[in-house]
Amino acid sequence: MKKLIISTVTAIYTFFFGISIALAQELPKPDMSVWQSDQMKPVRDFANIAVGIIFGLAILYSVIMIAWYGIKLQSAGGDPLKSQEAKQGLKATIIGVGITFGAIFIIGLILYILGIVGIKGN
Repeated sequence: MKKLIISTVTAIYTFFFGISIALAQELPKPDMSVWQSDQMKPVRDFANIAVGIIFGLAILYSVIMIAWYGIKLQSAGGDPLKSQEAKQGLKATIIGVGITFGAIFIIGLILYILGIVGIKGN
């Protein structure tokens, strides 16, 4: 068990050390002239709208599910089975929201590193 923990910690350290080295070096910038052209504007707009809709639906669904499981928890009374089911539903919903925010953050970070989005210099 101790070897498993040590190897897991070593793997995590190696992973983050590798990322820090990769981010410290100057990454090659892709030629995004085609993506920035006016002909690609409808594609960019569609991508922005699609991501916004998906994100909005995920947040709306999570709010509805949190309210639903909150009501179920309140109406469970003293029944431990219903209470446990409501708590598991709340936990799953919160984990889902975390995964959604994490995925959007990681995608944004990758796009920023590649220079596709971000602060544009003069």
